[in-house]
Amino acid sequence: MRIVIDLQGAQSESRFRGIGRYSLSLAQAMARNAGEHEIWLALNNCMSESIPDIRAAFSGIIPESRIRIFDVPSDANPTPWVARASEVVRESFLASLKPDAVLVSSLFEGYWANAVTSVGAIPASYQTAVILYDLIPFMNEDVYLPTAELKDYYHRKIDWLKKADTLLAISDSSRQEAVTHLSIDRAKIANISAAIGDQFIPDEVNLSKSTAMLARLGIKSEFILYAPGGFDPRKNFARLLEAYSLLPQTLKSRHQLVIASKLHAQQRMELLAFAEQYGVKSSELVLTGYVNDADLIALYSLAKLFVFPSTHEGFGLPVLEAMACGAAVIGSNCSSVPEVIGFADALFDPLSVKSIAEKMIEGLEDEGFRGRLLANASEQCTKFSWDESAKKAIAALELRHSPIVDDIIDQLDPGAELLERLVSLSDSAPTDIELFQIAKSIAFDFVGADQRQLLLDVSSIVHSDAKSGIQRVVRSLLHEFLNEQPAGLNVRPIYYADGQYYYANAFASRIYAQFPETTDAIIDFAQDDIYLSLDLNMHLASQLYPLHSQMRQMGVQVSYIVYDLLLFHRPDWWVAPNAELFNDWLQKISMVASNLICISGAVADELKQWLADNTDKCAGNKPTVKSFHLGADIDNSMPSAGLPDDAWDLLARLAQKPSFLMVSTIEPRKGHAQTLAAFETLWEQGQDINLVIVGKRGWIVDELVVRLENHPEKSNRLFWLEGISDEYLEKIYSATTCLIAASEGEGFGLPLIEAAQYKLPMIIRDLPVFKEIAGAHAFYFSGFDATDLSVAITAWLELYKDSTHPDSSDMPWLTWEQSARQLQAALILSD
Repeated sequence: MRIVIDLQGAQSESRFRGIGRYSLSLAQAMARNAGEHEIWLALNNCMSESIPDIRAAFSGIIPESRIRIFDVPSDANPTPWVARASEVVRESFLASLKPDAVLVSSLFEGYWANAVTSVGAIPASYQTAVILYDLIPFMNEDVYLPTAELKDYYHRKIDWLKKADTLLAISDSSRQEAVTHLSIDRAKIANISAAIGDQFIPDEVNLSKSTAMLARLGIKSEFILYAPGGFDPRKNFARLLEAYSLLPQTLKSRHQLVIASKLHAQQRMELLAFAEQYGVKSSELVLTGYVNDADLIALYSLAKLFVFPSTHEGFGLPVLEAMACGAAVIGSNCSSVPEVIGFADALFDPLSVKSIAEKMIEGLEDEGFRGRLLANASEQCTKFSWDESAKKAIAALELRHSPIVDDIIDQLDPGAELLERLVSLSDSAPTDIELFQIAKSIAFDFVGADQRQLLLDVSSIVHSDAKSGIQRVVRSLLHEFLNEQPAGLNVRPIYYADGQYYYANAFASRIYAQFPETTDAIIDFAQDDIYLSLDLNMHLASQLYPLHSQMRQMGVQVSYIVYDLLLFHRPDWWVAPNAELFNDWLQKISMVASNLICISGAVADELKQWLADNTDKCAGNKPTVKSFHLGADIDNSMPSAGLPDDAWDLLARLAQKPSFLMVSTIEPRKGHAQTLAAFETLWEQGQDINLVIVGKRGWIVDELVVRLENHPEKSNRLFWLEGISDEYLEKIYSATTCLIAASEGEGFGLPLIEAAQYKLPMIIRDLPVFKEIAGAHAFYFSGFDATDLSVAITAWLELYKDSTHPDSSDMPWLTWEQSARQLQAALILSD
C-alpha cells in the first residue's frame, strides 16, 4: 500500500501540544515499520516554518521525494467559497499522489490556523483514516463550543469524521465515545493506543544539577507534581488545590504542590485565586510555567508523587511519561486514565475532593503502597510503544485495503473535473480575487512531470569568469548538461542578482549556440525541481541561504558540489577573509542541502567527518554525501586557442632533454617553492633537466614570484608560462617528460588526468585523493623539504632510463560527458 499521512497535526499550533507530538511520533514509527508499504507525507505550505524540522525528523527514514508539499490559500479568514475550494484542492492533491490510504493526523484543525482538513470533499478511490483523539468538545459543548460559529465549525468536522473509512483511536475510551455518542460502527474503529518518546526514562540527576534546577523553578522541598498538558476546566485544578489543602499540615510543610504547565497571565491568576480560596499558602504552591523536556523529566524523576486529576482525556500522555521516569503515579478513575495506569488501587474519583486527598495521603505516607505503584509503573510502561501503535495502525489500514480501481478523477491532472467542482461549490460565481487565490494554489500543487527543471547555479562564472579550475569545471559540466539533457528534466542555468534568481539565458546562449532563449528572466521554481550549485558561491552564502531554505521547504531538491575542504583545514593558505567566508558557506549549505556531492571519494570522506564533528551546526539537517569524478578531455571543456610567437622554439627545446611540468595556479599549497628548491639542488648536482611551470600567479606568493622572475635559470632550464591557451597547454603536455604534482592539498587533481591522456609519467605527492585518481600509475613521494623531492626525482630518473617507471598510459579517466553522467546519476538517484 501507499499510505499518505496528512501531517498538518505536526505543523499547526498543535505541534506544541500532545496532538503534535503524537502525530509526528506515530508517523515516524509507521515509516520505520512500513515493511512492503510506502509511507508518504503531505505537508501544508502555508505553515512552511515547520517543514524543515519535519524533514529533519524523517531524514534517513523515508526518501525526501516522498515528502510532498501542497498549497492552499493562506487567508486567515477565507470566504466560504475559498474555504470549500481549499478542501477540494487539498483532496485532489492527495489523490494525485495515487494513495491506497490517506491518514489524517489531526482532523480538527483550521479554525485558528491555515490548516485545511476534510474527508470526502471529492469522490475518492482510496480509503481515508482519521486519528481519533477524543470527543471532549462534543461531549461538553457549553464549555468548549461557546459560539455558534465554533459549534458549526466543530460539527462540520464531526460530519467529516463520520465519513472516514477507518478511525484510529488513541485509547479504548476514545473508541467507546465514538461508538456511544456518534453511533459509529465499532468495526470501523481500531484502538492503536499511544506511547511516549525514548527520552522519558528515569533521570539520574546529580545533586548540584538538581539543586540548581529546583532553585530556578522555586521548589524548596519534596513535592507533589501535576503536569496537566494543557489548561482548561477538565484539568480539575480547583479540586486538586482543595484536596491539597485538606492534607495534614505535617505533609504540606514537607511537600509543595508543583504544577508544571505553560500558563498565560490570566490562567496563572485563576490558579492563584483557587489557592487563596482554599487556603493554600504561596510557599506551598509552585507554578513553574513552561518547562522543557529535560526539566520535565527531572521533575518526574524527583517527584515524591505524581497526581493526575483530569476528568476527561483521550489518552493522558503525562501519566505515562511520569511512570516511565520512575514516579509513583495516582490518577482519575475515568475516561482513558485507568487504561494508562493499569492499577485500580492507584485510582481516585476526580469529582470527589475527599477521594483525591485520601489517595494523595496514601501515596505520600504508605511505603508499601508506593512500592506497588512503582512496581506497576515499571511493568505497565512496557505495554506502550510507538512501534506497536504503528503496527496496529498499519494493520487497521490493511484490513480495509483493496487494490486501486480506475480512479474516479484523473489523479495526474486536476483538469476540467476539478475546475467544475470548484465552480459548483456556490450558486454565485466566485470573485476574481477568490479565483486568483485558488488558481495560485492549483499552479503550485499540480506541476506537470514534463515541467520539472534542473536549475544549475552558475552565479560566479556569469558575473566574473576567473577561468580558474572551478570555473573550467563549471563550463564543462554545464555544456554537457545542455548538450544531453537528462530525461524528464529541463536544464536551466541560473544566477543570483539583486536578491533573486534569474535564468542565465544570455550566458547559456553564448556558450551553447543551440540554447533557445537569449533574454534573462526571473526564475519560477516548483516542487520536484532540482537545484544544483555548480559553482563555489561562498561570497553569496548569506544572501542565498534564505532562498535555498525556501526552495527546500517547497520540495525542491537542493544540492551543492563540494570541491574540497582545504579552506577549513588550512586557512593559512589563503588571504583573509576567504577561510571565514568558506566556513560560513559550509555551515549554511549543511543546514539546507539535500545532497552534498564531492568531486572525489577523498573529499567525501573529509566532509562526512566534518558533518559528524559538527552536527550542532547543521540545524538537524542530515544531507546525503556522494561523490563523482571530474572529466579531463580538454577538447570538450570549451578550450581556448592560440600560440605565442616563440611557442615552437620552446617546444623544441623542451624535447631535447628531460623536462618536468607543473600545471597549477601559483599559490602556497601547490608546492612550487619546494619543487624549485629541489631543482636548484639537482642543477647543482649536474642534472641537466628542465622545469616548466604553467599557471598564473595567485596569492601570498610574492617572494616566490620574485625568485621565479629573477632566477638565473629563467628561460634556460626554468620556464614560467602564465595565462597560456588550452591549445598551447596540450602541446606542452606532449613535449614534456614527466608531470610533477607537489600540491599539499587537493580536491581532485585534473592535471593528473590530463597528463595521463598524453601518456605522461607522473611524480606526485602521496595525497589520498591522488592515490584515488592515479593508483599504481604514478611515482609517489612524501615530505616537504627540497631534499625529499630531489631524491624522488633522482630515483625516478633512474627508473626512467630503464623504462621501469610507473606507466600512466592505462590510467582510467572520464570524459566530461561521462563525468556529467556520474553527477546526473547522483542527483537522480537522490530524487
